[in-house]
Amino acid sequence: MIQDMKEVFERVLSANNSKLEDCNGEPDHVHLLVDLHPDNNISDLIASLKSASSRILREKYKSEIDKYYWGKAKLWHDSKCVVSYGGAPLQIVKDYIQNQSGGRLEKLGAS
Repeated sequence: MIQDMKEVFERVLSANNSKLEDCNGEPDHVHLLVDLHPDNNISDLIASLKSASSRILREKYKSEIDKYYWGKAKLWHDSKCVVSYGGAPLQIVKDYIQNQSGGRLEKLGAS
């Protein structure tokens, strides 16, 4: 699902003059590194990312998602965390995103 999410995120961001630099996920959330065009409203853009990815994932992975959600339960929570990385070297931020599972994915048998 993460690869499909990445593709949706890339399309939405591209349409908003922005770029997905990196993306990784855990069972309960994802981390995105985005080169954001300054004309974007961050809250609106995140809402677009959530809406588009939810629609695509619910269609493509209906049987899997239905095991955990039923009815019209939301795939994404309303909350969001936005952090700018300022002067930190970009590679440090990318490494952080790529190493977010904290070993949980390995325990679940996923990589």
